Amino acid sequence: MSRAPLTTVIARPLLSAGFITGGWRTLRDPAGLTAVARDAGVPFPEVAVPATSAAMVGGGVALSLGIAPIAGAATLTACLAAATYGVHPFWRMEDPQARTVHRTALVTNLAVGAGLLLAAAEARARR
Repeated sequence: MSRAPLTTVIARPLLSAGFITGGWRTLRDPAGLTAVARDAGVPFPEVAVPATSAAMVGGGVALSLGIAPIAGAATLTACLAAATYGVHPFWRMEDPQARTVHRTALVTNLAVGAGLLLAAAEARARR
């Protein structure tokens, strides 16, 4: 296994930071996001929100430290996909302003997801 280049060592924590901090914040106070998930029709939001938050922290740490970068990136990608679909369903929104805000969030999440896929591919290529 080859050593990660400096760009990877810098990029992994930057890519992971939002997942770790957001997941940790939600684990400490899940009420707000649980309500959002419930309103979005997520099944068992009292379980789904903390489980997803814990996965975000674990996956973020694994990717950030390079402990298990492929598994970490895959976990974060799954969390991101589920959260994006559940929280940003712009296609169901009638209010044009809300629709724009949620479509922008979805596109942003797609970009972050692409970064996660690149991180996984880079780690796999160095195996």
